[in-house]
Amino acid sequence: MELCKADIARLERRGYRKGDFSRPGTDGIPRLRNVGGYCFFYDHDRKRCKEYASRPLGCVIYPVNLTMDGEIVIDRLCPEADTLTPEEIESKGRRLRQLLDTMDLEARESVRSG
Repeated sequence: MELCKADIARLERRGYRKGDFSRPGTDGIPRLRNVGGYCFFYDHDRKRCKEYASRPLGCVIYPVNLTMDGEIVIDRLCPEADTLTPEEIESKGRRLRQLLDTMDLEARESVRSG
């Protein structure tokens, strides 16, 4: 899961260190780190996210995704995939496009300043 600066700042305010929960991608965009095939924030005992209320925006938007052509699609592997209304799918698709634009801009700024 890709992270924007706001996601990282929010999780750091919760007491986590960026280097513990994220790793930079080859494109310069930070991503949630997996541990043993699970998200860093997955609580195995409770079978849920430890930081659900503070989770990254990409997690909030999921299971909505975009194809390489920008078409809104649903990840059918998600058990909640069939619970979204067409309006929710469209809204989450718009939010996802905005989030991806933000992360692209942040990555470009990072390259310029780095």
